[in-house]
Amino acid sequence: MLKPLIRKLLFAICSICMFSTNAYTQNANLKIKVNDPVPLLPNKTLDGKTIDENYYKGHITLVSFMFIGCVPCMNEIGVLNKIKKEYTANKQFQMLCVARQMKQQMVQFNATDSSIFSRIRRAMNVDSIQYSIQPACNDEASKILTEGNHITVKSECTTLEEKYGITSFPTIFYVDKKGIVRKIKQGGPPAQNDTFFYKEVKRDIDSLLSE
Repeated sequence: MLKPLIRKLLFAICSICMFSTNAYTQNANLKIKVNDPVPLLPNKTLDGKTIDENYYKGHITLVSFMFIGCVPCMNEIGVLNKIKKEYTANKQFQMLCVARQMKQQMVQFNATDSSIFSRIRRAMNVDSIQYSIQPACNDEASKILTEGNHITVKSECTTLEEKYGITSFPTIFYVDKKGIVRKIKQGGPPAQNDTFFYKEVKRDIDSLLSE
């Protein structure tokens, strides 16, 4: 019984998000451009960090904008987890996931319990996110609605669209030690642990770290 419910919920998430965010098209309407200061969001990370000017100061930061159910976003997680592990000893580098979800959903997604989003992650064979997560949505903006066996997702969160102009996911911002966006990469890997995507992201990180 649980597997059909997971499939229904996953389908609802993917359908709604692809419709509302145009996830698989190139985004020509980004409000934030290269050489702009990275804008800040008020929500804290799941581990309690405040994302302010001091967070970016003195670090090269990879900021990935994603949402649950976006297949390229899910494929991206394993690659970024690998990069996070490789750069753990480098205190000049950090990674941040900005998710088009609310806090509760991202907590569930990263858990190993029997919650809905945790089961979705495992059903998609996706690892938990090993880098910092900042939910973009307020709790009241994104809700799971259930009626009998019918599950739908209602999302009224437009934070990323309004503040960043992001309607294509995933989108990566590379931010320098002064909090300035230096490069923007749109689109994720076509498969999990994609070697080409990994090498491209690693090259961009090393380029900024070498400056």
